[in-house]
Amino acid sequence: MKNRKQEQLEILTACKRTLFMVGYLLWDELVLSVTMDLGFTLAKCLLALCGGALLHALGALPQRKTAAFGLQSAACICVSVLYVSQSIYFSIFHTPYYLKSLLGLGKALEFSDVALRAAAKNAGMLTAFAVQLLLLFTVYRKWFWQRVQRPPCAFSLLTAIWLCTLALCLSLSDGRGPVSPRMQLLQSFVPSASLRTFGLLPTMALDVKFNFLHLMQETPKPVEDLPDDPVSVSSPETVWGENVLSIDFNTEETDAVFREMNAWFGSRTPTQKNEYTGLFQGKNLILLTCEGFSDALIDPVQTPTLHKLYSEGFRFHNFYTPVWGVSTSDGEFVATTGLLPKTGVWSYTEIADNSMPFALGVQFAKQGKPAFAFHGHDYTYYNRDRSYPAMGYVYYGQGNGLDLTKQWPESDVEMVEESLPFYIEEETFHVYYMTISGHLGYTFSGNRMASKHREQVEDLPYGEEVRAYIACQMELEDALALLVSRLDQAGQLENTVIALSADHYPYGLTNEQYAQLRGREALAPPFELYENGFLLWTPGMEPVDVEVPCSSLDILPTLSNLFGLPYDSRLMMGTDAFSGTSPMVLFADHSFITERFCYDAGSGQIQPLNDAVVSQKEVEQCIREMEQRFTYSARIIETDYYGYLLRSGRMKESAESIR
Repeated sequence: MKNRKQEQLEILTACKRTLFMVGYLLWDELVLSVTMDLGFTLAKCLLALCGGALLHALGALPQRKTAAFGLQSAACICVSVLYVSQSIYFSIFHTPYYLKSLLGLGKALEFSDVALRAAAKNAGMLTAFAVQLLLLFTVYRKWFWQRVQRPPCAFSLLTAIWLCTLALCLSLSDGRGPVSPRMQLLQSFVPSASLRTFGLLPTMALDVKFNFLHLMQETPKPVEDLPDDPVSVSSPETVWGENVLSIDFNTEETDAVFREMNAWFGSRTPTQKNEYTGLFQGKNLILLTCEGFSDALIDPVQTPTLHKLYSEGFRFHNFYTPVWGVSTSDGEFVATTGLLPKTGVWSYTEIADNSMPFALGVQFAKQGKPAFAFHGHDYTYYNRDRSYPAMGYVYYGQGNGLDLTKQWPESDVEMVEESLPFYIEEETFHVYYMTISGHLGYTFSGNRMASKHREQVEDLPYGEEVRAYIACQMELEDALALLVSRLDQAGQLENTVIALSADHYPYGLTNEQYAQLRGREALAPPFELYENGFLLWTPGMEPVDVEVPCSSLDILPTLSNLFGLPYDSRLMMGTDAFSGTSPMVLFADHSFITERFCYDAGSGQIQPLNDAVVSQKEVEQCIREMEQRFTYSARIIETDYYGYLLRSGRMKESAESIR
């Protein structure tokens, strides 16, 4: 017979165990929120407590205490590993990873040294998680083995259901904005917003919902509900015609998804041809996506070739390179397809079996001009051996036609040197380069390109990591100098256009270090971090200043117009920068910039530009347009929509000329 003291002790121990396990996820979310600067919402708190209640329920399932503790411990370890890995990944790439990214884990282990350095920088965060696990296997384990009646599993489950229901009710009642909790749950997967609102585990659950189960409960409002006004269009004085193809957007299509897509694309206003249409027609094109490039590097003395390309070409003064979920691969995808990546997947891999008729490789190849792609690292990384051929390229990388020195990172100079013989003797050509020398981490000990150029940056007034970053980018400068020189020697330079942009800003630097590089005390949130450059140059051209806000999303339509290529502007999410239609600079969190105002989706704040008077209707119209571009871009990827138009014969002109 238990005495009163024993009963009180057992009740106290049971309460301690319950509080520890229920608070386990709450602690993880708190640490993650501090690490990622996410804030803490009531819904996130309730959902974390809900998850803790479920962990508590695991201890009531097995009859034997050994099995019960083992099950709980295994679940807690898995949860902690998830939170730790997300924290480290975010500290490197400034974005969470998705479940499908785990498919590339083997390749990613090549950068384990970068992860270890990031972990060292986040020692406080790791200590917080380690203390939690230490308490689990000491204090909690001691409480667990004390003689206490097993907690009723049904009670824990009911508690979890109640907390989850309360959190979701609070969320669903919170408006219908572009990143409102309601829209995140029912329509749009925006990881950064979801992490702020719901926390990590619910975000992973939404990842499963949208990208594995493909469940979408709501669709955008139908086309007829759109406001009547066009989106920020300033028509050119001269009518040049429209950049369209002959397409029958069948609104009586039996397939509901294609019918909806046809209605939306058919309703879009196409962009105009203009004075720059066909300016580069017949010329060669060399397009580069440069790893971690920043226009802050451009200097007449330090980087004379980059400076020449910028100062003597099209000078884009309001250009942005947003960061997307799959880092470099998504950065490439946006610049080369004119589409927005689908959140939670590797978009370039997803389109590997799709028709991509507007890709530059496809366009040039159909004109009888050879198209090549080159990359200095492992040719299979990010499945480029599948995506580049889908874009129309004959592809050569390290291990598949290129034999570069085994070092990290590989040399862009060597890549250019080895690739030139493939195309330099061709009459006309198109070449795509994905560089590698500018890759993080930025140290003189772990980055071969940084150590190679160390002497050139020793006297610069920056800290070691910034100098190491500049040093490794000096390899890109030397590669461009070699490229221009060899083209000139072969008599090809006068007939060649060079276009260069970044995959993302150099997030291997801290925001403070990057501000130092850009000569500023701090970078104004939320957009200044993504300001960058797009270099577009051919010898002998008159420099042109481009003031309209635009981004890497607009590169493909702009180049397609300049080269006079057949394309339909209604089928791209980007905009020709010279068309008279203002591009929308779109960001992963659904923020955007137009010619008239900036919209910060995180705070809902609107900042007019150039003294513009912005109406609420105009804001709502642009938000709707933004939402639909994300939605229908994802559907192009999911459904092979271009292939559908070609196979059905509804894009006849395109099918005849560029399929």
